[in-house]
Amino acid sequence: MTHGQGVLCLLHWHGERPFGLTALGVCPDRLREAEAKTTTALAGPALPTSWQSAEPALRRRLVESCRTIPTAGLWHVTDERPAVDGERARRDCLRALSAEWPGASHLSAEEADRLPGLTALGRLTALVCRMPPEVWPDAEEDLLGIYDTYTVGTLPDDPC
Repeated sequence: MTHGQGVLCLLHWHGERPFGLTALGVCPDRLREAEAKTTTALAGPALPTSWQSAEPALRRRLVESCRTIPTAGLWHVTDERPAVDGERARRDCLRALSAEWPGASHLSAEEADRLPGLTALGRLTALVCRMPPEVWPDAEEDLLGIYDTYTVGTLPDDPC
């Protein structure tokens, strides 16, 4: 399968500066399995509101339990341009996602609402992606390690 072809993307938009878009990709034929495994993996204690301030034991437990979730990949981009408003940043991020994963379908908010486990995983992953590189956790605590492929970056000053 070509990267992105036939992939369903659950989107998490961080609408405060720095703006950010996180897309969790899942193959359509594994969507139910992914949702079931995510729901099981994230069951238990409340999810952290900050990956950085979460206890290392909780981070390790979440990473370990999420390793079986069948994902097609992860993409996260931040827009830190000072002169760009939220709506423009969102459009630019979606355009960059389309270039990164051509042929991917973005799930609507209503469709994502029917996938609370994967939606929570996308939100949790966005927390990890928003941490500055100098404080990223060790490998056994890094949630990004559950994804076979992922891209984390920043929009260039002049996207397109």
